[in-house]
Formats: sequence, C-alpha cells, structure tokens
Amino acid sequence: MKLLVVDEHPLLRDAIEGVLKRQFPTADISAVQSHDEARESLLRRPADLVIADLLCCTLADLESLPGLVQAAAPGRVVVFGKCGSRTNAKRAQAAGVHGYVPASSGAELLGAALGLVAAGGRYFPELPPQDRPTASDDSRRFVERLSPRQHEVFRGLLAGQSNKTIARMLGISVATVKLHVQAILRLAGARNRTEAVALASEFVDD
Repeated sequence: MKLLVVDEHPLLRDAIEGVLKRQFPTADISAVQSHDEARESLLRRPADLVIADLLCCTLADLESLPGLVQAAAPGRVVVFGKCGSRTNAKRAQAAGVHGYVPASSGAELLGAALGLVAAGGRYFPELPPQDRPTASDDSRRFVERLSPRQHEVFRGLLAGQSNKTIARMLGISVATVKLHVQAILRLAGARNRTEAVALASEFVDD
C-alpha cells in the first residue's frame, strides 16, 4: 500500500507519518510539501491514500482540492484542518475528497478515520453549524486559545524578547521556544511575530 502525506511543516509530517506507520505497518510512505508537488508526485508514483494538510484552510488550498483528487484517482484523499467548520467540510466534500478530519481530533481517531477511508468508506463527522469566526472574533479569542506555556512565551514576544531570552527566563530550550512560537503564529493566523502581536496585544491582560 502506497501513502502520500502532503504538509509543508516537517514536524506535522513526522507526526502524521507516525500515525500512518501504526495504522498501516507495511505501507510505503512518502511526503511532499504542497498540493502542486503532490500532483506531480502522483503522476510518477500513484498512491492508494493521500493525506493532505488544510490547517490554514486557505481559499487556494480549497480550490486546489479537485485537482488533487483527480490526480490521486483511483486512490483516495483525506484532508485535515484546524478550521473545523461545516462550511469548509462541505466544500472539501464537494471537491471529491473521501474524508475530512478536524485537527482537534486525536491520533487514535485520525488513524481510525484513515483506516475507514482506505477500506473504501468515507469519514465526515458532524460539525457545529456556525462558520469560522470573523477576524475580529479571532482576535478576541486568540489569547484564550493559548496554552499556559504558550501564553508565557507570547508575553515574551509582546515584550520584544528574543527566543534566547524567553528560553532563559522560562528555563526551557531555545528549540522548545521556537516550537511554541510556531504554534502561536498558527493560532493567530499570522506570518510573523509582528502580525501576531498586532492581532492580540490589546486583548492580553496586564
């Protein structure tokens, strides 16, 4: 069985591959960083199951799904995303994918969903009816979505501190700080520290 993981983030690719190795111990797993690379890879090396990251749920990602599904055929496609709204799930389903797994799902559920799709089934869980919050709502809820440690790291970002300084203050490694910063940027939907701070600083308690 040949599997293809599509994700631009090395850490997430490794995590997904770990789930796949447990669910499909004898599978041949490869990985690429984008939908474009996936389509090219599938021309050279067809896959039985494609697992694609839609964590940012960008319009470009959603619009590229039909092409990815077509390139994968007769293989099957599962996408996962952080924005688990009913609207995006339906758009993904309309694009022809065979499963949609919210990123809030645990590894066990992801593995079970992939197994179901690989066996010929489909997986589209019931999701809340409300759409993704507006940018303003996201701003107001951003800090509430941070873990306690992410909140501490974010306070360092607000103060303009470097990763090295934050690591020293919190007693953790610089590499760990970098991972927290990446998670914070993703939660904020920001491209860099400046955007994340601009989005949320007014809502952080003194």
